[in-house]
Amino acid sequence: LMNLVTAIIVENAFTSSQNDLETAAAEKALKQKREFADLKKLFLMMDTDGDGTVNWTEFQDSFTDPFLKSRWTMLDFQPEEGRELFALLDDGDGAINTTEFFEGLSRMKGSAQAKDVYKLQKSINQLRREIQPIIDQDKLARANTNKL
Repeated sequence: LMNLVTAIIVENAFTSSQNDLETAAAEKALKQKREFADLKKLFLMMDTDGDGTVNWTEFQDSFTDPFLKSRWTMLDFQPEEGRELFALLDDGDGAINTTEFFEGLSRMKGSAQAKDVYKLQKSINQLRREIQPIIDQDKLARANTNKL
């Protein structure tokens, strides 16, 4: 009898745990859907000429519009970060399309973890080591040119 009671308690706990996981997953999906909808609204409001892209002028203007500025603040971006943010989102053609906007902002969401910062530092140091011979070679070539 005691084994049966224990089995029922364990089964109920397991079912409850499974339901909690499913609820958490559903809440996370709903939150992501809401965030995507909010970002879509922000993008559409910034795209004042309606061409499906946001150029630098439209992007810059979004930081001066009180409503859009409050949206940026909620996303933890300040007006003085506008140029840098635009450069990070833009693929180099001078305009941000919806894919660049959504993917870029979703990758920037949240704070960097120590391991991310460390990984970035390691990459920068590796890049420095790799380009140092090129820099040295350039300095030598300039010095030789100046001797002529």
